Amino acid sequence: MHAEVRGRNRSWKVWTPDESVRPHPVPSYDVDGNFKEWLMVGAPPDAKGVKMIERHGGPFETQDEAIEYARYLGYAEIKVIKPMTKLEALAKARAARQKGEE
Repeated sequence: MHAEVRGRNRSWKVWTPDESVRPHPVPSYDVDGNFKEWLMVGAPPDAKGVKMIERHGGPFETQDEAIEYARYLGYAEIKVIKPMTKLEALAKARAARQKGEE
């Protein structure tokens, strides 16, 4: 599992996977009470992606502070995501519209 650091300029937030849908092992026993196997329960088998939730403790002023907090939470793999600005999003939408009209 990985954590995500999202933001821009002086507002960075940490997002982690939702632990409530994370699969966890449960022992299974037969009729006589003998251990049979471990079953993974808690998440649907066809779950494409894991829902990410925002963690308390932010927003942070620098990207490094947010990464340090994510490591403190126990995540070794951290993705940094910079969302588009309004101008970048508008330019992308216009380009998609022009491509669709052709």
